[in-house]
Amino acid sequence: MHITLRQLQVFRAIATLGQVQLAARQLYLSQPATSMALSELEKHLSCQLFDRAGNRLILNSEGKRLLPLACELLDRSEEISRLFNNSDHHSGKVTIGASTTIGNYLLPEELARFERNHPEITVELDIHNTTTIIEKLASLEIDLACVEGPCQHPGIETIPWREDHLVLFCSSEHPLAKSKAVTIENLEQTEWILREPGSGTRMLFELHIGQYLRQRHLKMELNQTEAIKSMVRSGIGISCLSELCIANELIQGELVRLPFPKQPMKRQLWLLLNKRKYKSRLVSQLIRCLLA
Repeated sequence: MHITLRQLQVFRAIATLGQVQLAARQLYLSQPATSMALSELEKHLSCQLFDRAGNRLILNSEGKRLLPLACELLDRSEEISRLFNNSDHHSGKVTIGASTTIGNYLLPEELARFERNHPEITVELDIHNTTTIIEKLASLEIDLACVEGPCQHPGIETIPWREDHLVLFCSSEHPLAKSKAVTIENLEQTEWILREPGSGTRMLFELHIGQYLRQRHLKMELNQTEAIKSMVRSGIGISCLSELCIANELIQGELVRLPFPKQPMKRQLWLLLNKRKYKSRLVSQLIRCLLA
């Protein structure tokens, strides 16, 4: 059996992108050459690695077995090349996935600091809600994840990172803005603009507040915090977001923190790694920077 790194590169690209055409474009190969490399790999392994659905290729059980091994071999081969390039610097690309709040309000500053110290390393940031980011990490589409929601996936390693707080807030013109205390009854009678189900923010809201509401007037569910803030500023409802998201608006008086007497809505932020994926030196450098 003679399996080449090129065949594994093609396999990984198709597994990630789902199409031969897209994989060929990413690898700067012709489409026939890409198809041939995949065909030769499947011939060597005496099995198909994808289920065909039109022009889409979907990993089957055999492909899922191969993917983490292929990724590790390719990552290690890239590390060997960097190790012997007669340079003290380690260049390359790291793909980091982040849940919405972290990706928009916390990571940009952290990644700017990292890239100032490591200009030879390119960081690609992928932002989605917590559930989607965990799925991407589990399927080896990203190298590292930063999320605010809990992760119970058995194949993922969790590293405690930072602590964050959620706050209830409204516009300065909202009827509750002048309240000295906000009760559950107040929250049951007002309209809500919330993050979508699957987001870490929504999970924590349901844990600390949602489960105590006998009724709720849900006006909107949005997957963008900026849109939520704009809606709340217009006065049509209240919301619950990370303090990171609304810090400037609170200082400027555009938004008002609601005095809710229940326990503080704290949450742990996490760094996540796929246990099956080889942790390269580049990823290790980024983790050290984030934990510093």
